[in-house]
Amino acid sequence: MSRHVLSFSLLLVLFSSAAFGAESELTEEPINPEESAVTISPATDTFSERLNEVNQARSRSDYPVALTLARAGALEAEQARDTAAQAAFLFVLGRTYWSVGDLPASIETLQQTLRLAEPLADPDLLSATYNALGLSYTEAREFDAAARHFSEALRLAEAWGERSRIAYVLNGTGNNLLAKRDYAAARTLHLRALALREAIGDRIGAADSITNLGTIDLATGDPSAALNDFRRALATYQSINQPRRVANGHRRIASALRRLGRLDEAIAELHTALDIAEPLNSPAVLAGIHRELSRTHEARGELRSALLYQRNYAADREALLSEQSRLRVVELDARYQAERRETEIHLLRLDQEAKAAELARRRQQNALLGAGLSLVLGLGTIIYFAQRARLRAERAAHHAEERARVEAEQAARLKSRLLQIAAHDLKAPLSAVSASALRIERCPGETASVVDLARHIRTDAAHMGGLVREFLDSAAIEAGRIQILRTPVNLMAAARDAVDDYRPLAESKQLNIDLLPAADPDTLPAVLADASRLRQMLDNLIANALKFTPSGGNVEVGVGITGRFVYAEVRDSGPGLKPEDLSKMFQPFQPLSATPTGQEGSHGLGLFITRELVSMHDGLLEIESQPGQGATFRILLPAVT
Repeated sequence: MSRHVLSFSLLLVLFSSAAFGAESELTEEPINPEESAVTISPATDTFSERLNEVNQARSRSDYPVALTLARAGALEAEQARDTAAQAAFLFVLGRTYWSVGDLPASIETLQQTLRLAEPLADPDLLSATYNALGLSYTEAREFDAAARHFSEALRLAEAWGERSRIAYVLNGTGNNLLAKRDYAAARTLHLRALALREAIGDRIGAADSITNLGTIDLATGDPSAALNDFRRALATYQSINQPRRVANGHRRIASALRRLGRLDEAIAELHTALDIAEPLNSPAVLAGIHRELSRTHEARGELRSALLYQRNYAADREALLSEQSRLRVVELDARYQAERRETEIHLLRLDQEAKAAELARRRQQNALLGAGLSLVLGLGTIIYFAQRARLRAERAAHHAEERARVEAEQAARLKSRLLQIAAHDLKAPLSAVSASALRIERCPGETASVVDLARHIRTDAAHMGGLVREFLDSAAIEAGRIQILRTPVNLMAAARDAVDDYRPLAESKQLNIDLLPAADPDTLPAVLADASRLRQMLDNLIANALKFTPSGGNVEVGVGITGRFVYAEVRDSGPGLKPEDLSKMFQPFQPLSATPTGQEGSHGLGLFITRELVSMHDGLLEIESQPGQGATFRILLPAVT
């Protein structure tokens, strides 16, 4: 192995739990377990210092800086042909993508790390990378893929014989089983991890394993055992000054006390947690504490206090959403800067190669001229005319290339213009066809078959009209010509009208479509939106849900409020989205993994247009989906204050 081979064991436990996995957030729903941390370092001093800077940025949760430094380090290591250092930076980059919630980028980067690691044959590097991929697949709810990667990570760690790494992989494998609610198997692995961590004196790791065991106890209905586990772990966190873990430890204890009915003690624990968490300024930690305070006051019948803390929880969630959006923007900008730098380096290299080739050619010409002094005049004449011919050919080629570019741009503009003209001119005849078909339907003297045929003609005309409108909107968006007129709009009324209009289509596909009542419709504020464009966004999401939901399924439309936004969401029971769909679902004409259930066309313009319209309204478009469990699309628009 070269002098650049990695040594993962040099810098263990440098990242906080915020960097390598969310701390346990005990809820009434699925459970997020505790995840300990591990880090790596290349052997060369230059890159070791650079990687240490990345680790420090991650330890203080400064993910934008960590992303920028890790990407720059990977690029410099690649240029220096230091494969081990490049793999180290890519490993940290993949884990940082995981921390900011970009799972597709995390998986792609860690797979690239694995390709670099395999020729190095370093079991530490390989086991850590397989384990990190397992953690990313667990977060993406791809439990089988996660299990395969954890199995390979454990095989390598056991062959290497490093007990801390074995315990780390066992912890990740147990968390994957815990996410699947296989509590018995998860308990077995966390007990093994705990025994190893206690044997090697890893106090933080042991406390994390005890916390995960308490999480399992609480999930399986044993709050007394969970309370004991959480208190054991809290004592360790307090002794080694881990304020984030200490705050969450008090919150977990309060959750167990609430399950035991000891509500006054739970309130005291939560106020202790709040005093510790507020200086940390972490929306994620504060959100968990405020949510548990709301639940505990509700259990005591103190609904006013419960509502107050529920509002604080909503504000924490909004702050966390804003921070995640900011991190995403910073990450995209850093990625753009890195790609631009790579392009500049590539162009500089091509320019240097061209200059070297030109210099070699000129040297060759000079050598030929020096060797043929006796034929100076003849060769000079030949070279003169050859150079003139070459220059003429180059000028002709340049003019031809420029003419072809201009013609291509003109053709593109003409194509766009013709498409707009064609789409616009189709609107009138389609309206006429639809009106004629409607007259035939309503004619009392026509047979049932003719009426049915007219109904199909009108349906097809409406479908064609929708396609024409989408083509026109797509072209207008690309040209920047769409204008919106925003006024106060009743979102509940708009959603109700859309559901009523789409009910016949749902019934024809044997689907149920329902409008869920708002929690308090009288207090639901209006949204600031263009009414016609708002209806277009609702139509696109409802039509998309009906298109991909199989017969007998359900489509639900709900309206509510969160923070300063009023939202409308469309939830279906279709096949859901896979991780690879997320990167291309808003690109026009990009097919996704799911197929329409009624042989409808799917060109991707609807979601593309909806996202652009939401952005023009200063809103957000959220997506929640798991393969095989349907999808939820949520539009959040600013409320009228």
